[in-house]
Amino acid sequence: MKIWQLKSLFDNYQSFQLLNLKEDRKKYFDGKIDLAIKLSDSWGKIFIECVEGDKKSDCPMFWGELGTPMISRKAKEILEPLICNNVEFLPLIHDVTSEVYYLINVLNTVDAINYNKAVLEKLSTGLIIGFEKYAFLANKVEGQIIFKTFLNQRLHSSTVLVSDEFRNTVLENNLKGFEFVEVWDSKDRA
Repeated sequence: MKIWQLKSLFDNYQSFQLLNLKEDRKKYFDGKIDLAIKLSDSWGKIFIECVEGDKKSDCPMFWGELGTPMISRKAKEILEPLICNNVEFLPLIHDVTSEVYYLINVLNTVDAINYNKAVLEKLSTGLIIGFEKYAFLANKVEGQIIFKTFLNQRLHSSTVLVSDEFRNTVLENNLKGFEFVEVWDSKDRA
């Protein structure tokens, strides 16, 4: 069993930002998104604009929040049966094409770090800011398809983690623009 960090590939793929950056960021994002709390009840009609890239992606970079992946309608249709109990899909509308994309708001949090084996990333001041090397408690991540975890009792909101099953579903369906960075392998137990 492996755990992967979910990212968006650049490689000249389109990337997006909020069209009404200041207003929508304040209203829908600041202090709300990336906290693993349900937002769909207060979500509005939010427009995005393409800021770079030419190639279409099923997982374009969204410059609004680091820990919130954005996916195409096609990717949503494929992934929804697999992850619908752990996330909510928040629609965003392309300002030119009216194409709908979706933010994946991950609601599933798992306190699964093995601090005896993980290597923490620290600033020179000693402040812990992330992980140089992940180590998980295998029994806690077994069966988890998509999740966020904790760093010293605080939600590590900038990182979305996924299972082999999620990754394989993306690869088998030839979805474009997803990047998977292996962060842990249960065979290593480290």
